Amino acid sequence: IIGIIATVVAYIIGIPIGILMAKRKGKLADLLGNIYIIFIIAVPSLAYILIFSMIGTSLFKLPNNWSLAPNVPLAMVLPMISLALPMVGSLMKWVRRYMIDQQNADYVKFAKSQGLSKGEIFRKHISRNAFTYIVHSIPADLLSCLVGAIITERVYNVPGVGGMLTNAISSYDNGIILGATVFYTAISIL
Repeated sequence: IIGIIATVVAYIIGIPIGILMAKRKGKLADLLGNIYIIFIIAVPSLAYILIFSMIGTSLFKLPNNWSLAPNVPLAMVLPMISLALPMVGSLMKWVRRYMIDQQNADYVKFAKSQGLSKGEIFRKHISRNAFTYIVHSIPADLLSCLVGAIITERVYNVPGVGGMLTNAISSYDNGIILGATVFYTAISIL
Protein backbone atom coordinates (compact mmCIF):
# COMPACT_ATOMS: atom_id res chain seq x y z
CA ILE A 1 0.00 0.00 0.00
CA ILE A 2 2.81 2.39 0.89
CA GLY A 3 4.57 1.63 -2.41
CA ILE A 4 1.46 2.26 -4.50
CA ILE A 5 0.71 5.52 -2.67
CA ALA A 6 4.34 6.58 -3.10
CA THR A 7 4.15 5.88 -6.84
CA VAL A 8 0.97 7.93 -7.21
CA VAL A 9 2.45 10.81 -5.20
CA ALA A 10 5.65 10.68 -7.25
CA TYR A 11 3.70 10.95 -10.51
CA ILE A 12 1.55 13.79 -9.15
CA ILE A 13 4.68 15.76 -8.15
CA GLY A 14 7.30 14.65 -10.70
CA ILE A 15 5.39 15.11 -13.96
CA PRO A 16 4.31 18.75 -13.44
CA ILE A 17 7.78 19.72 -12.22
CA GLY A 18 9.37 17.98 -15.21
CA ILE A 19 7.02 19.87 -17.54
CA LEU A 20 7.89 23.14 -15.80
CA MET A 21 11.60 22.38 -16.15
CA ALA A 22 11.17 21.71 -19.89
CA LYS A 23 9.15 24.87 -20.43
CA ARG A 24 11.73 26.96 -18.56
CA LYS A 25 14.86 25.25 -19.85
CA GLY A 26 17.98 27.03 -18.63
CA LYS A 27 16.12 29.18 -16.09
CA LEU A 28 15.84 29.00 -12.30
CA ALA A 29 13.16 26.27 -12.17
CA ASP A 30 15.27 24.08 -14.45
CA LEU A 31 18.41 24.73 -12.40
CA LEU A 32 16.73 23.91 -9.07
CA GLY A 33 15.15 20.78 -10.56
CA ASN A 34 18.51 19.61 -11.89
CA ILE A 35 20.13 20.19 -8.49
CA TYR A 36 17.45 17.98 -6.90
CA ILE A 37 17.91 15.30 -9.57
CA ILE A 38 21.68 15.24 -9.09
CA PHE A 39 21.29 15.14 -5.29
CA ILE A 40 18.81 12.26 -5.31
CA ILE A 41 20.91 10.26 -7.79
CA ALA A 42 24.26 10.93 -6.11
CA VAL A 43 23.30 10.30 -2.48
CA PRO A 44 22.90 6.63 -1.51
CA SER A 45 19.33 5.66 -0.70
CA LEU A 46 20.07 4.72 2.90
CA ALA A 47 21.66 8.13 3.51
CA TYR A 48 18.72 10.19 2.28
CA ILE A 49 16.24 7.86 4.00
CA LEU A 50 18.03 8.56 7.30
CA ILE A 51 18.30 12.30 6.52
CA PHE A 52 14.59 12.66 5.81
CA SER A 53 13.77 10.44 8.79
CA MET A 54 15.68 12.82 11.06
CA ILE A 55 14.04 15.87 9.45
CA GLY A 56 10.56 14.32 9.70
CA THR A 57 10.91 13.32 13.32
CA SER A 58 12.59 16.48 14.57
CA LEU A 59 10.70 19.16 12.62
CA PHE A 60 7.31 17.56 11.98
CA LYS A 61 7.16 15.07 14.90
CA LEU A 62 6.39 12.18 12.53
CA PRO A 63 6.94 8.65 13.87
CA ASN A 64 9.92 6.85 12.35
CA ASN A 65 9.13 3.43 13.82
CA TRP A 66 6.04 1.61 12.58
CA SER A 67 5.65 -0.57 15.65
CA LEU A 68 5.79 2.39 18.07
CA ALA A 69 3.51 4.70 16.05
CA PRO A 70 0.20 5.62 17.71
CA ASN A 71 -1.42 6.33 14.33
CA VAL A 72 -0.90 4.03 11.31
CA PRO A 73 -1.63 6.65 8.58
CA LEU A 74 0.83 9.00 10.26
CA ALA A 75 3.42 6.22 10.39
CA MET A 76 3.05 5.77 6.61
CA VAL A 77 4.21 9.31 5.81
CA LEU A 78 7.98 8.93 6.21
CA PRO A 79 8.26 5.56 4.43
CA MET A 80 6.09 6.89 1.62
CA ILE A 81 8.27 9.99 1.23
CA SER A 82 11.39 7.83 1.29
CA LEU A 83 10.03 5.69 -1.54
CA ALA A 84 8.66 8.59 -3.57
CA LEU A 85 11.74 10.87 -3.52
CA PRO A 86 13.94 8.96 -5.98
CA MET A 87 10.99 8.31 -8.26
CA VAL A 88 10.15 12.04 -8.33
CA GLY A 89 13.72 12.81 -9.42
CA SER A 90 13.61 10.14 -12.10
CA LEU A 91 10.27 11.36 -13.44
CA MET A 92 11.46 14.96 -13.47
CA LYS A 93 14.54 13.95 -15.45
CA TRP A 94 12.72 11.83 -18.03
CA VAL A 95 9.72 14.15 -18.51
CA ARG A 96 12.07 17.08 -19.02
CA ARG A 97 14.15 15.10 -21.49
CA TYR A 98 11.21 13.84 -23.54
CA MET A 99 9.54 17.26 -23.59
CA ILE A 100 12.72 18.96 -24.80
CA ASP A 101 13.26 16.25 -27.42
CA GLN A 102 9.72 16.75 -28.69
CA GLN A 103 10.10 20.55 -28.72
CA ASN A 104 13.02 20.17 -31.12
CA ALA A 105 11.19 17.76 -33.46
CA ASP A 106 10.40 18.67 -37.05
CA TYR A 107 6.62 18.42 -36.61
CA VAL A 108 6.77 21.17 -33.96
CA LYS A 109 8.58 23.46 -36.38
CA PHE A 110 5.95 22.63 -39.00
CA ALA A 111 3.13 23.38 -36.52
CA LYS A 112 4.76 26.73 -35.68
CA SER A 113 4.94 27.59 -39.38
CA GLN A 114 1.21 26.86 -39.68
CA GLY A 115 0.54 29.51 -37.03
CA LEU A 116 -0.43 27.34 -34.04
CA SER A 117 0.15 28.96 -30.67
CA LYS A 118 2.73 27.59 -28.22
CA GLY A 119 -0.04 26.35 -25.93
CA GLU A 120 -1.77 24.45 -28.72
CA ILE A 121 1.48 22.93 -29.89
CA PHE A 122 2.33 21.91 -26.34
CA ARG A 123 -1.10 20.41 -25.57
CA LYS A 124 -1.86 18.74 -28.89
CA HIS A 125 1.56 17.59 -30.02
CA ILE A 126 4.41 17.75 -27.54
CA SER A 127 2.65 16.43 -24.43
CA ARG A 128 0.92 13.57 -26.27
CA ASN A 129 4.12 12.33 -27.84
CA ALA A 130 6.23 12.80 -24.71
CA PHE A 131 3.78 11.00 -22.42
CA THR A 132 3.86 7.92 -24.61
CA TYR A 133 7.31 7.23 -23.20
CA ILE A 134 6.27 8.05 -19.63
CA VAL A 135 3.30 5.63 -19.66
CA HIS A 136 5.67 2.77 -20.46
CA SER A 137 7.55 3.40 -17.20
CA ILE A 138 4.56 3.02 -14.86
CA PRO A 139 4.91 -0.78 -14.32
CA ALA A 140 8.65 -0.46 -13.74
CA ASP A 141 8.08 2.34 -11.23
CA LEU A 142 5.54 0.26 -9.31
CA LEU A 143 7.99 -2.64 -9.25
CA SER A 144 10.90 -0.48 -8.11
CA CYS A 145 8.73 0.93 -5.34
CA LEU A 146 7.93 -2.57 -4.11
CA VAL A 147 11.45 -3.94 -4.50
CA GLY A 148 13.05 -0.74 -3.22
CA ALA A 149 10.96 -1.02 -0.08
CA ILE A 150 13.39 -3.57 1.37
CA ILE A 151 15.62 -0.84 2.81
CA THR A 152 12.71 1.42 3.70
CA GLU A 153 10.86 -1.39 5.48
CA ARG A 154 13.98 -2.22 7.46
CA VAL A 155 14.71 1.39 8.49
CA TYR A 156 11.12 2.20 9.54
CA ASN A 157 10.24 -1.30 10.86
CA VAL A 158 7.33 -1.55 8.42
CA PRO A 159 5.92 -5.08 8.28
CA GLY A 160 6.30 -6.39 4.74
CA VAL A 161 8.06 -8.80 2.42
CA GLY A 162 11.25 -6.70 2.41
CA GLY A 163 11.67 -6.88 6.17
CA MET A 164 10.79 -10.55 6.14
CA LEU A 165 13.44 -11.14 3.44
CA THR A 166 16.20 -9.40 5.38
CA ASN A 167 15.29 -11.33 8.54
CA ALA A 168 15.33 -14.58 6.55
CA ILE A 169 18.78 -13.78 5.15
CA SER A 170 20.07 -13.09 8.67
CA SER A 171 18.70 -16.39 9.97
CA TYR A 172 19.59 -18.46 6.87
CA ASP A 173 15.94 -19.38 6.23
CA ASN A 174 16.19 -20.57 2.62
CA GLY A 175 12.45 -21.23 2.25
CA ILE A 176 11.52 -17.62 2.99
CA ILE A 177 14.38 -16.30 0.85
CA LEU A 178 13.21 -18.41 -2.08
CA GLY A 179 9.55 -17.44 -1.52
CA ALA A 180 10.33 -13.71 -1.41
CA THR A 181 12.51 -14.01 -4.50
CA VAL A 182 9.71 -15.79 -6.36
CA PHE A 183 7.26 -13.11 -5.17
CA TYR A 184 9.44 -10.26 -6.49
CA THR A 185 10.10 -12.16 -9.73
CA ALA A 186 6.38 -12.81 -10.27
CA ILE A 187 5.63 -9.12 -9.75
CA SER A 188 8.41 -8.26 -12.23
CA ILE A 189 6.99 -10.58 -14.87
CA LEU A 190 3.43 -9.37 -14.36
